[in-house]
Amino acid sequence: MTHSLHRRGTRESLSNDFVVLGCPSTGVNKKGSAPKTRKFLSICYKHGPINLGDMKTGNIYNTTMDDILSRVTDGTIVECTFDNREKIVSLLKELKEDRPGISVIISGVADVVQQCMTEAGLGRIHSLEYSLGSWGNTSRLPDFEILQTVTMCGHAMIASDLVRKMVRDVKRGRRTIEECCIEMAECCSCGNYNVTRGKELFKELLPLYSLHSLY
Repeated sequence: MTHSLHRRGTRESLSNDFVVLGCPSTGVNKKGSAPKTRKFLSICYKHGPINLGDMKTGNIYNTTMDDILSRVTDGTIVECTFDNREKIVSLLKELKEDRPGISVIISGVADVVQQCMTEAGLGRIHSLEYSLGSWGNTSRLPDFEILQTVTMCGHAMIASDLVRKMVRDVKRGRRTIEECCIEMAECCSCGNYNVTRGKELFKELLPLYSLHSLY
């Protein structure tokens, strides 16, 4: 799933940022996949994701887990975001023993994901997909510090201007960092936005911009 591959950041920051996708395959197991997808979501939820959702229904910051589960249909693709490797290892161990019957994809730093798989007793990664970066007139992209936040939503539902507004609001004492990060999480329908990482990135943003420079 390419939309989760373009996250920007340092290795240290990205090493605790994982998106786990559950995806039935058209022509293979799409028909009748809804119960399998619900099972996958329920297993993931037990292991404490920081975010979870699907693009059509929303995520746990703008709706409920029960609503997400009830709206799963054959072919629904779901995403669960985790903020540390221990949760991933624990999740993989359970998925190994209680396979839901759909494809499972982990988006993260490749060698860190491999370490998690090895610890879970799953052997080598089956296949890899890489982001080749940004092409074209890259001078039009937001600053790297802002890209780190907006690329956590692979469908570009978190606007760079929204991030700048959030920074202005915090600097003026109108909102807290947590409130701003929750609002950004609500914008990312799939549930790819990592709230834990988002808070850390936001703290790094604050001293980099003055109120004047944000307009």
